[in-house]
Amino acid sequence: MNPIRLGEPLIQLQSVDSTNTYAAQLIRNSEAIEGTAILTVYQSMGKGHGVNRWISEAGRNLLFSVILRPDFILAERQFFLSMCVSGAILEFIMSVAGPVHIKWPNDILLQGKKVAGILIENTILNQNLHTSVIGIGLNVNQTEFPVDLSNPTSLALAAGREFDLTESLNLLLRSLEFHIERFYEERYAEIKTFYLNNLHRLNKWADYTDSTGAFRGRIVDIADSGNLIVVKENGKEKQYGFKEIAFK
Repeated sequence: MNPIRLGEPLIQLQSVDSTNTYAAQLIRNSEAIEGTAILTVYQSMGKGHGVNRWISEAGRNLLFSVILRPDFILAERQFFLSMCVSGAILEFIMSVAGPVHIKWPNDILLQGKKVAGILIENTILNQNLHTSVIGIGLNVNQTEFPVDLSNPTSLALAAGREFDLTESLNLLLRSLEFHIERFYEERYAEIKTFYLNNLHRLNKWADYTDSTGAFRGRIVDIADSGNLIVVKENGKEKQYGFKEIAFK
């Protein structure tokens, strides 16, 4: 398998509703080759998980999507792609701005505050993944945020300096290539180990809420499906899907 190369081509936009939506349209029109990246200065409707939105100041941050065609990978392994992308962003940030962790499923926390968000939208054909659009929002040089955002930060706030956006994009794309190649080589144990080693609250008692109310628990593992595995104080182990557990 030839090494994957991201950002070739690189489509640069001044404004778009969402880079993920733009990428999906390229795929529908059969106009996207693997590795295509869409970068924008501003998103009017940046996507987050579910109904969430990613809000970003124009020209201060990195907002982009990349297109993959992992059509030889079983769909049941798709969370490993999320783990790879989280790991790639974490490694890049660690090299330029200090301590960083992954908050399940794929929020990136810098000094305990959210610095990046990931939205991966997959299509499935038969038993395999067909296409994957990886959307990334990384707060780079923004230093003021809307008051209703939950605990945001940026590389500039953490490091005390501004960053060159072009250089940062190139470094991040190279990190993504390295980690996605692990996924394409189906090195699942290695991927999971790296993710767990950098997972926020792993093996630490903390407060959570679920459908039964508040409780103390300890994250002990991640299922291959992506579910979070938590042991409660009563010793019972439970798996949670996205939005089924809240961190306090």
